[in-house]
Amino acid sequence: MTDKLELRLYTSAVGVYLTARGRLDSTTAHQLGRAIGVALDRYPTDRLTVDVAALDAIDAAGISVLMLFRTSALQRGVHLTVADPPPHIRAVIRALRADQLLAAAFRDLPGGASPRHRGDRRRSIAVPRHCLRPSTAARRRSR
Repeated sequence: MTDKLELRLYTSAVGVYLTARGRLDSTTAHQLGRAIGVALDRYPTDRLTVDVAALDAIDAAGISVLMLFRTSALQRGVHLTVADPPPHIRAVIRALRADQLLAAAFRDLPGGASPRHRGDRRRSIAVPRHCLRPSTAARRRSR
């Protein structure tokens, strides 16, 4: 485990993407807050995705920053979503009763697409990241 937080901010066709690696705790939460603030201020988008798949640990301060900036983003019309939380991060988010961070990632998608489970073998390709495209069933319903 690393004691620092590494952040990468970039834009994509679906919005602004921020990846976090390391520890998100009381000593590093301000870095995430600053990065999200920069993304909200400088990049006109309607979606900001925070990928937490590479986080080693998170605490109440990290969850608080995510909740605070999720509220701020919603006031600006931006959907802040948390993507790919590993089981230990998901457990902390649920323990601190911040489930809306988890639900937002899929509720805000077009057609209300549900998450793909990594154990699902119906597809012949592996999707390494969270796919923002609605499922085939959701696309058929929208026609």
